[in-house]
Amino acid sequence: MESAAATTVQAVQTYAPERSVTVEEVAGGLGLNRHQTRLFRRVHGQRMLREDPELPLLDLITPAARAVLRDVDDPDRIRYLIFAHTIQSVAPSYLDVAMLAARELGLRRAAAFALTQQNCATGLAAVDVAGELLRADDEPGALALVLTGEKTFSRIAQLVENTSIMGEAAAACLVGLAGAGLRVRSYVVRTHGQHADIFRPSPASRTEFSDTYVPRLVEVIHECLAEAGVAMADIELIVPHNVNVSSWLRALPDLGIDRKQVYLDNVERYGHCFCSDPFVNLATLRAEQRLIPGGRYLLTSVGLGATYAAMVVENS
Repeated sequence: MESAAATTVQAVQTYAPERSVTVEEVAGGLGLNRHQTRLFRRVHGQRMLREDPELPLLDLITPAARAVLRDVDDPDRIRYLIFAHTIQSVAPSYLDVAMLAARELGLRRAAAFALTQQNCATGLAAVDVAGELLRADDEPGALALVLTGEKTFSRIAQLVENTSIMGEAAAACLVGLAGAGLRVRSYVVRTHGQHADIFRPSPASRTEFSDTYVPRLVEVIHECLAEAGVAMADIELIVPHNVNVSSWLRALPDLGIDRKQVYLDNVERYGHCFCSDPFVNLATLRAEQRLIPGGRYLLTSVGLGATYAAMVVENS
């Protein structure tokens, strides 16, 4: 990843509905009792969520894309539009959301397709796929657009039992080869398919997933650091998925770091927004002027199923 053809996230923009609700306001519709609701607020650190039941999916994912495209001199440079999503069916089967987004954005030359199956780790996978496609084409100046964002359209889409409540937020990443931006130094992903039954896992599978969650996450993070040729001490911040605060507190001792080295501020602001989380966190860090030149950041996400992913990027 050290060559001039390194995958680079040249721009990141995000969008979230203006409507904010508290965990308590959604608890009733999710069938949560008072003790369960308190668990999400006091233990898992979730307080507010963004959601708008009246906002269509396409209107959720296109504003961030338009913001990114404002700085692209020629939209025909976008050769790929990749819509990465967690839930496998985000729209009726007769609707191709990626194609509709490309048409809405006026991307005439873009090959548009969706990417899923790695659940909340799919966003990082899409950045990697975008870079690989651009390298294979070897077309100077070509770009890819990665979109994320999903609706909390049902209880099964919004609630991970005893773990996380989902919110709505979208992200758009402009991906190229080289250039200024967040240069990908390494990417590691591991899937443990014995946990593929995420809706009705056996008690044994549920216990194994819980017991191995931290060791598997830590293993992928360390492997990603090694592939990038850096140590944890070289990383400015871990930019995580916002599943909850408590899971990250469990992982800190094994990683040998303290809480301030993991960016968790958005857990209470947005909840867990499917595979948009690392990109929403990046955009917030940029707005807070915490992405320093030359700084290295580790993006990470875990998808039920179970996929563990990590990516080291360098701000150039």
